[in-house]
This record gives sequence, C-alpha cells and structure tokens, in this order.
Amino acid sequence: MGGQGGGAGGSITATEVITYAGALVVLVGLGILLGTEYEQLGAVGRLGIPGLVAIAALLATRAISGERARARRAQTSLATLAVIAIGFFAGQLQAEILGGPARITQLIGYRIILVAALVAAAVAALFLIRLRVGLLAAVLSLSLLVAAFLTLNTQPIPRGWPVEALFLAPGALLVGAAEYGRRQRVVWATEVLAFSGASMAIVTAFFTADNGNLPLQIFGALLALAAFAASVYRSSAGYAIAGGLGLFAFVIDINARYFGSRLSFTVSLVIAGLVLLGIALLLSRLLPRLRR
Repeated sequence: MGGQGGGAGGSITATEVITYAGALVVLVGLGILLGTEYEQLGAVGRLGIPGLVAIAALLATRAISGERARARRAQTSLATLAVIAIGFFAGQLQAEILGGPARITQLIGYRIILVAALVAAAVAALFLIRLRVGLLAAVLSLSLLVAAFLTLNTQPIPRGWPVEALFLAPGALLVGAAEYGRRQRVVWATEVLAFSGASMAIVTAFFTADNGNLPLQIFGALLALAAFAASVYRSSAGYAIAGGLGLFAFVIDINARYFGSRLSFTVSLVIAGLVLLGIALLLSRLLPRLRR
C-alpha cells in the first residue's frame, strides 16, 4: 500500500512495460497533435481526441484489476494519462464555448487553463484516494500549484501577504491530505504531499517578500522550522526536505537583501552548507524507517 512495491507481484512484466510505453506515446502524440494541428482539427477534433483518450484510459484503468504492485503501477500510468486528458478536454470545452481559438485572449487563456487545472486536480484527488501512489500525489500537487499561479495572473492580487495566503491555502490542503494518508499507512504519496504542501508555502514567502518585507521572510523561516520539526515528529522525509530547503533559502535571501558583502555572503554559504548537512543527517535516519 502507498507505493510500496516488492514481494509478490513486485517485478516488472512485459505487459506493464507496454502499458507504460503506450501511455507515454499517447500523451506525447496528444501534445504534438494539439500543439501543431490545433486550428486544422476543428471543434470536433479538438474535443473528440482528448475525450477519446480519457475514456480509453479510464476503461483500461478499470479493466486492470488486482492489488499487487504491478497492477497498481499499470493503473497509475493509465490514471495519470486520464487526468491529463480530462484536463485537456475541460480546457478545450471552455475554449469552444467561448467561440473557439480565434477569440481567446491571453487573459481568457489563463482562465481556461486555471479551470482545467482545477478539474485535473479534482480527478487526480479521486484517483489518489483509490490508488494511493506518489505519481498521482505529484500530479495533484502540480495541478494545484498551476491553479494558484494562474489565479495570481488573472486577479489583481498585490504582492506580499495576499500572495502568500493564495499559495498557503493549497499548501495547507496538501499537508492535510498528507496527514490523512499517514493515518492510512500510505508511504510515498504521503511524503510527496508533505513536501509539496510545505514547500509551496515556504518558497512563496521568500519570492513574494518584495522591498524588504522582513515579517514575511520571518514567517517563511518559521514555516521551514515547523516543517523541520514535523519531519522529526512524523519521521517524514518530505517535511525534512521542504524545511531544510526553506532554511537554506532563508539564509541566502536574508543575505542578498540586507547584507550583500562578500564576507557575509561566504558566511551565509557556510551556514547554508551546515543546514544541508543537517538535512542529510536527518534523512539518513528517516529513510530506513520509510523502507520498513
């Protein structure tokens, strides 16, 4: 469960490899087709192709039964393909309702992608509840990140605390999902969600702290410390990596904004290096626990 392979059914079979290859080829072909022949396809083609891919992936996912590792891996690749195709379809459906590609402005395009990302996140969450694997956790995290970023580009949100709140909300959602997964004894999906949720809020605090917004930078450092503490309390590599990288970014960011001399820069590098060594030490203790 939760992405743990090994044991019976853990070896990779030819059928599984073909499933991976087929899903990847379909995904690449879908991207190339929509990227190069978009206007020539017409409304029926632009909607029909991703729709058929989504239906085929969903049917294939349902057809593959079993709880063994190889069945879950094959289901995961097909479910990921289905999530992407459904996202494509949702975005294209909006474009056709609004009059087709000729009438899509940049702002409308951003809004279309925003809705598509939210739809993809919802579908990924449903598959994640069923399959509990790290790849779908990554797809969910990326979809929410894209949705937050596009919200920032479609709404007049001032930089600073409002932007931090925008990214803090999906980050908290991912952390909550990680804690739920931990109660269900899910391993790798939980770690992906923990890393994504914590790092999303931490990194945003440093990037949006314009004009020396020291309280926001301190808030980012406190989030990093909280993630680091959670990594020890929860034995979580995801929190450890997010917290450690956040502390590393905090040291570099403070030096760049408030000091800037060569001496202080070298000192900050030494401190940042010590932080990274601390991460390595913590991970060396946590990873064996995750493999149990």
